Amino acid sequence: MLREGLMKHEPVDGFRWRSHEVSRIEGFSDAVFGFAVTLLIVSLEVPRTSAELLETMRGFGSFVVTFVALASIWHAQYTFFRRYGLEDRVTVLLNLVLLFTVLFFVYPLKFLFGVLLTDVHMHGMIETAHGLVRVVLPEHRKWIFIIFATGYTAVFGVFTALYHHAYRQRGKLELNEFELYETKHSVRRMLITMFVGIAYFAVALTESLPERTPEEKRIAVIVSVAMFLVFAGLIGAIVRMARARRRVRKEWLASQP
Repeated sequence: MLREGLMKHEPVDGFRWRSHEVSRIEGFSDAVFGFAVTLLIVSLEVPRTSAELLETMRGFGSFVVTFVALASIWHAQYTFFRRYGLEDRVTVLLNLVLLFTVLFFVYPLKFLFGVLLTDVHMHGMIETAHGLVRVVLPEHRKWIFIIFATGYTAVFGVFTALYHHAYRQRGKLELNEFELYETKHSVRRMLITMFVGIAYFAVALTESLPERTPEEKRIAVIVSVAMFLVFAGLIGAIVRMARARRRVRKEWLASQP
């Protein structure tokens, strides 16, 4: 498996690995992630005409983005288990919540990315057996963002809980100075990233605001600008934390024999 191949290499980030074998938890997780990727593929029918082929290729971008998202979640989970090697009840429960979230939201994520990559304003039309209909109905726009926010928040909420649980086990795990910093940094990073997902609930709220009168339109614009500033602040915090982490890691590695 890919996980076994990666485990042959020694870690190079200064964090000691406490697990060097694939546990039953990770084996089950790999099967679930593989099934999730399979769901992305089998949702595509084999084209029968060149027109259907070109139409299918239009969805290639959404497949790539969703696959990269799944791969990123898998790698984050892989890194966590390699570093801490936890297999207690709390870790198993949180990991099951993560896997459930991945399976449940794989289709909605692919749909959302497919819409945004081809029609960012969500005004597109599609031919169905009932005639030409909107891909996303105006009254459904807010629910699209709510679904995305729920999945995004759930994933990073689970990782926040996992790293917080690992920090609580710092004595048993015998974490050194850098590993303590890295664990606390991971808790903060995942927490801030989770708030990015929570902010999408506010985006869904802006979709629900009426814009019939000039006053209502002004309120909608103010809320939209405020949300943009919130996103910019959160992303800026993530960038600053990443720079600080690189500096601390570089100093720690330089101090080691």
